[in-house]
Amino acid sequence: MSAVAPVEEALERAATTRPLLVATDYDGVLAPFDADPMQATPVPGAVDTLRSLAALPGVHVAVVSGRDLVTLRTLTEIGDDEPIVLIGSHGAESSSAAVREAMEAAAVTPEDEVTLAELRSDIEALVKEHHSEAHIELKSAAVVVHVRGLPREVGDAAIADARRVALDHPGVKVLKGKSVLELSVSHADKGSAVTALGRHVDAVARVYLGDDVTDEDAFTRMRRPDDLTVKVGTGSTAARYRVADEPAAAALLTRLQELCSAAHVSG
Repeated sequence: MSAVAPVEEALERAATTRPLLVATDYDGVLAPFDADPMQATPVPGAVDTLRSLAALPGVHVAVVSGRDLVTLRTLTEIGDDEPIVLIGSHGAESSSAAVREAMEAAAVTPEDEVTLAELRSDIEALVKEHHSEAHIELKSAAVVVHVRGLPREVGDAAIADARRVALDHPGVKVLKGKSVLELSVSHADKGSAVTALGRHVDAVARVYLGDDVTDEDAFTRMRRPDDLTVKVGTGSTAARYRVADEPAAAALLTRLQELCSAAHVSG
């Protein structure tokens, strides 16, 4: 099915299916990007829409991100007593015990920790000496180089040099995103985490919204007829549908919530 196909019919079908899992990436889907990653705040009303979905019987909701779990909770302001599952660090962290258990095989080993410490030191030295305009974000299992807002040639040079540093550290996974390069020692991915959560809740249908290459792991795993996968923005994708930007993604979630609520009332 084309990634530009009309999505309304698929939303209507998903809305009548229970159990239903609705999962979404954070940056570039719920929240527009910002040069300062900690200032990337959700589209107004988007998190409240997720709360409304999670309050419906048989509907399970998750926010999935490359951000670490603590940062993701801070940015979303979703409390630990709320029914929305948070999945951070590309699946390596989760507020769901079931997901954590399923992802134990992808846990960071002591050897990975040593590699990560060496990698952090080398990336920090690189940025300090050659790319002071770039920003470093440290995660529990990764080092991230941000170049958003920099002139293209400056950002490209920083990304290229960081990639070369990563090649000196065997076992490091290189993830290129939008104006960002993540260097990770985690063996987890978003697709594995989302499908693990789907199995836990016995989801008959799964909805997933993502914008970046790391979301393709989820798109490629969600191939059931009733699954609804949505790419936010441009670029090639395995998703079945596409919307233009973060406000459009928020509108899609709102429409899904309306349809789910109507199906609950009529049922």
